[in-house]
Amino acid sequence: MCPLDTLDTLDTHTLDTSDAGASPRRAVFATAGHVDHGKTALIRALTGVDTDRLPEEKRRGITLELGFAELPGTPISFIDVPGHRRLVHAMIAGASGVDALVLAVAAGEGVMPQTREHLHVAALLGIRRVLVALTKAELVDDETLALAEADVREALSAVQLSAVSVHRTSARTGRGMEELRSAVVSLAETLPDPGRTARTLLPVDRVFNVQGAGVVVTGTLVHGRLRVGQPVRVLGRRGPRTGVCRGLEIHGRATAQADAPARVAVNIARLERDDLERGDIVSGEHAPCVSRRLDVSLQLLPGVTVKDDQPAVVHVGAARAAARLLMLGSGFAQLVLHEPLAALGGLAFVVRGFSPNREHGAVLGGGRILDADAPPLPRPRDTAGRSRRVHAVELCRDGRQDDAVLAMLDEAPRPVDGAALESRLGLEPGTIAEWSRRDALPGVVSVDAGSCWTTARGLERLAELATARVEAHQASAPHERGASLETIRSALAERCGRDAADAALHRALAGGRLRVEKGVLSTPEFAEREHAASDQAALAALAALERAALQGMGEDAFVASGTPLTVVRAALARLATSGRARRLGALWFAEGAIEEARVAIRAHFERGLPLSVADFKALCRVSRKQAIPLLEQLDREGTTLRDRSEQGRDIRLAGPLLRE
Repeated sequence: MCPLDTLDTLDTHTLDTSDAGASPRRAVFATAGHVDHGKTALIRALTGVDTDRLPEEKRRGITLELGFAELPGTPISFIDVPGHRRLVHAMIAGASGVDALVLAVAAGEGVMPQTREHLHVAALLGIRRVLVALTKAELVDDETLALAEADVREALSAVQLSAVSVHRTSARTGRGMEELRSAVVSLAETLPDPGRTARTLLPVDRVFNVQGAGVVVTGTLVHGRLRVGQPVRVLGRRGPRTGVCRGLEIHGRATAQADAPARVAVNIARLERDDLERGDIVSGEHAPCVSRRLDVSLQLLPGVTVKDDQPAVVHVGAARAAARLLMLGSGFAQLVLHEPLAALGGLAFVVRGFSPNREHGAVLGGGRILDADAPPLPRPRDTAGRSRRVHAVELCRDGRQDDAVLAMLDEAPRPVDGAALESRLGLEPGTIAEWSRRDALPGVVSVDAGSCWTTARGLERLAELATARVEAHQASAPHERGASLETIRSALAERCGRDAADAALHRALAGGRLRVEKGVLSTPEFAEREHAASDQAALAALAALERAALQGMGEDAFVASGTPLTVVRAALARLATSGRARRLGALWFAEGAIEEARVAIRAHFERGLPLSVADFKALCRVSRKQAIPLLEQLDREGTTLRDRSEQGRDIRLAGPLLRE
C-alpha cells in the first residue's frame, strides 16, 4: 500500500491497485486562518496525521505547502492550507472546490488580517459552510473566549457568511475536540448530493514520481468520476496531453473508481514527470477549454478599486496566470491572460494584485467564470457590441444559459462548435442538441452534421455575404455570366466552414436572391440582363461567322471589330453550347457553313473520286489554314475516312456517315 499524499517514503513504494472498489460519496474540508493560529495542530488532533511533511515546515513551525489527512472511520478529507500572507496562492489552490471550511482562530488573538483574507477568499470561491474552532482555549479565560467568538461572528457576517457552529478547542488538552469532530461528521452527512456529470475535472496541486509506477498527480476531484483504465486528458499552458489512469488512491487506499468530491492520487501512464505541472487539469472525454480570455462576474472586496486594463494575477483551481482586467460594465470583466489556462464555465476564481513576485499580491476580488473561452471584447466605441456582450454575460450570471446560447450564437461571426460552447458555459455535454430537440432554442440551426450551431439570423448574414460577393463579381466582370459557384463556396468556407457555406448558399438560392446555372452564380436581375445581352452578342457573332462562311474567324477578328474579348468568348461559348457554332483549332465556324462543306464532299464522293487536301481546298475555296482543321473535324465525325495506305498519300475516302 502506498500513501501517495506522503512524499518522504514514495521512492521505496510502488502504486498498489489491489482492493479496487468504488469510492463512497466523500466530503472535503479545508482549514483557514491566520498563520500560527493552530490549523495544523487542530488537524493532527482530529486525525492523528501531521500534515506538515516538509523539513522546512517542521523547522519553522508553520505550514508552507498543502497538507492532507483523513478523519479516521469516515469518508472525510481535510486539506490543511498555509496561513502566511505570502502563501495565499497555496490557500486558494487548497480551498478551491471544497465542501466546507474549518476556520481556526486563536482565542487569545481573535480575528487577524489573514483570517479576514481567508474568509474573503472562501466567499469568493462560493464556500458557504463554515465551522469555527477557537483554538488554544487553554490559554485564555471564558470572557476572552466570548469576545473572540463575537469577533469571529462579526468577521463572518462582513462577508455574508455565518458559522454552522463555534467550538472552543485545545489541541494540547483535547478540549472541545470530540464536539468538533461530531460537528464535522454531522455537517458532512447533510451535504447535498453533488449530482452526476459527464465532465471530469481534477485540478492538479502536486506532481511526483513513484518508483515502479511512474508519474502521480494529486488534487481534489471537483467534478465527475475517474476510473482505473480510463483515458485521460491533461490540459494546461503546455497544451493538451493524453494518458491513461493506471491507478487511483484515496488517502493511501487503492480504488477502482473515485467520485467527486474527493482527494485523489492518480497514477497516469504514457506521460512523464516533465509532462505535468501544478495547475494542470486532468479531465476525461469532455475536456474543459484552454483559453486566454475569460468573461467573468467580478466582485471586488470592500474598498478595492481597479482600473481598466489593470494587471493582476488570476487563480482558477490550482492554476494561476498573469492577466489584464478589462472592465465590462458593472460587475463584469474580461480577464486577458498572458498564458493559456484550462477552465470551465461556472468555476470560481480569485484575482490578486500584480507584484514583481506574483505570490505576494493582495486579494482584489473574484467571482465566477461565465464564458471560459470568450471572444475579444468589442472596441469601446462599439457601444452596441459591448451592450450585447454585457447582455450575454448577464444571462449566464442569472442562470439563463439557454438564452445566453442564443445570444452568443447570434453574435458569433461563424457557426460555433457545440461541444466547445458547452465547455465555455459549463453545460453538460449534449445540452445544446437536447434544447434544440425540445424547441428551447428557437431559430437555432444545426450545421456540420449537428456538431456546429448558428442561428437563422447568422445564416442570413452569411447568405447576404454570398450575395454581396456575387454582386461584386458581376460589377467587376459585367460581361461574364456570373461568379463561379465553387469560388464563392470556398470563400465562404474559409470564414464559416464548408457545411455552413453550403447552408448559406442554399438559403440564398431558395430565397431567390441568387440563381445557379451550370456552376455559375448570379443574381436574377443580372441573369436576365446577361441572357438578353448574351443573346444579342451571340446573334451578332453568328451573323459574322455566317458571313465568313468556311473562311472562319478567330477571336482576334471579333476583337478587331471593337467587341471586348470577354464578350466575344461568352457569345461564342453560348453558340457552341447551343450547337450553332464550332471551334476548330484557332478558328470558329458557323455550323451551317460546315454543313455546306459536308454537302459538297458528298457530291464529290458520289462521282467516285477520292479526296485529297488539294481537292478539298479547291472544292471549298479555302486555304490550308482552314482545310486542315475542317478535314480533321470531318474525320472525327465520320463524314470522311483518312487513308494512308497508298504510299503515304494524304487521301480521304467516304466515311461511315456517307456509306449508311
